[in-house]
Amino acid sequence: MDEKEIFEICQSVDSFIAAELTESIVRGTSYDMLEAHHGVIPISRRHFYRKKGTAKRLMRQRMVHLAPQRYRALRKTTPSTMSI
Repeated sequence: MDEKEIFEICQSVDSFIAAELTESIVRGTSYDMLEAHHGVIPISRRHFYRKKGTAKRLMRQRMVHLAPQRYRALRKTTPSTMSI
């Protein structure tokens, strides 16, 4: 999943802090480091990590949903190994 897709998910969770959530998920930056770099973040630490958890859960759900589709596409393009 690329950064653009992660940003879109974070945008759907909380559009006001989507950029900070994306940075935290992609780069593993903590709330404290984000606050030190960007200044005051208009959300509490606890609420930030709740939103981050929600975004990560949505990412997992999307990956589970997409995995069977990718598997089917791969099977269609791969030649059969069994010969009759």
